[in-house]
Amino acid sequence: MLLIAGVETSFAQAPTYYLPLLFLGFSIFYLIYSGSKTMGQAFWNGFLFSLGYFVVGLYWIGNALLVEGNESFLWVWPLAVIALPTALSLFAAIYLSINQKLFSRSSLSKFLGFCVFLSLAEWLRSIAFTGFPWNLYGYAWLKQLEIAQIASIIGPYGITLLSILWASSLGYFLASIKERKVISSMIVMLFIIASIGMSYMYGTLRLNNAEPNNYYSDVSVKIIQPNIAQADKWKPELLVKNLETHIKQSNWQPSPQNKTIIVWPETAVPPAFVNNYAVNERINLTLNNNNAILLSGALNIEYQKNRYSPKYYNALNYWDGQSPSKRIYTKSHLVPFGEYIPFQKYIPLQTVTSFSSFESGSGPQTIQLPNMPAFSPLICYETIFPHEAVNENQRPEWILIVTNDAWYGDSAGPYQHFAQAQWRAIEQGLPVIRSANNGISGIINPYGHTTSQTELMKRDNIVGNLPKPIAGGTYYSVYKNIPYSAICCLLLLLALVLKRQKSL
Repeated sequence: MLLIAGVETSFAQAPTYYLPLLFLGFSIFYLIYSGSKTMGQAFWNGFLFSLGYFVVGLYWIGNALLVEGNESFLWVWPLAVIALPTALSLFAAIYLSINQKLFSRSSLSKFLGFCVFLSLAEWLRSIAFTGFPWNLYGYAWLKQLEIAQIASIIGPYGITLLSILWASSLGYFLASIKERKVISSMIVMLFIIASIGMSYMYGTLRLNNAEPNNYYSDVSVKIIQPNIAQADKWKPELLVKNLETHIKQSNWQPSPQNKTIIVWPETAVPPAFVNNYAVNERINLTLNNNNAILLSGALNIEYQKNRYSPKYYNALNYWDGQSPSKRIYTKSHLVPFGEYIPFQKYIPLQTVTSFSSFESGSGPQTIQLPNMPAFSPLICYETIFPHEAVNENQRPEWILIVTNDAWYGDSAGPYQHFAQAQWRAIEQGLPVIRSANNGISGIINPYGHTTSQTELMKRDNIVGNLPKPIAGGTYYSVYKNIPYSAICCLLLLLALVLKRQKSL
């Protein structure tokens, strides 16, 4: 039953967003969990629900191993679709067994502890072993933008905590009624209704007070989505054709009179072309014809003396219409087993990139280019980490995301990845410009609303104005996880106090 509850809860996430299933799944989850008598039972209850949630929500990860040319990695497929969800499920299982140890007798204390400890499990899986904060429970609210705005105060883990509290409240209500604890159940339900109402009111006011048409008057963006199949992306005989596809799309529609930022997706420029004189001249001619600059994902290679193998960089390169390309950012948070092998000295495996590993960059950066608003670049996987979206010491005015997403085909993965970009916008109060190879590209305003976006698996372009950021940022951009931590502490303190009240 718990496995099924976890499966149905996964459909509350992108692309389906069946929000009622979040409430149904968590209510079943808590109703069964509340009957746990031992830490072992609590462990397995948490594990089974989470396993169902992650297996279905993350099934698409295995698609990367089915791409033409990756046949030698097919043996890893079971690890991708089973082992990763199993590992992620351990976080909830361990934390909920701790909750059982602390609050096994008081139903209200146990419920509050359940909500806090499960949200802490979500936080821990977001940072442990390089982290994987994918499909946090709070992300189910994206289609209810009014509720989603609360993330601008309490961040992704705060809205995840509230989501667990709200969604599992019916399960608590039924469990407490069964135990004849009517007063406490009514108090909790009133609090749930009030907190949902207040969150909705806050979000509504925030959206209603948003300044309309708040764009830079002198900067436009042209986003290119070439939709090149992953199997064709690196074939030597197709490299020139692929480049011409990007250039043709960059000329597809005349740029506005003001300066334009053309954006190509992740690794759009192969290493053979990055420092090629003819290619640089071809790109610069295109830029001059469009009164534009180019920001493009590029695979950079460096050859060094006294070094047998070259260095590889998954990078963002810049063309200004006059000079050769310049690498201005290197991807910092690499994909384990995809772009590097953890402890490779002891695990002699090859990555799916067909070479040892990428070099890692120095972390979040704010890039300032001439006559352009400063921006924070993120490459693909980096999008999913809320705490790595911007350089805290030098706040940017917008976020640029370049990604591929061709690895995952027509699946839930690209939709979920795009949703993460929308959450970064809400949390930071910054607009997001996203260019994907054949995922979803778009312009996202600082409230998480997409003003323009492409369809999955379709060659397309977007031309539009660059939105301005929210002046002064958001509470979350200033205080980070302090509000979330404060709520956790208050709820745990309340749980400890109520633990002594047997009637509750």
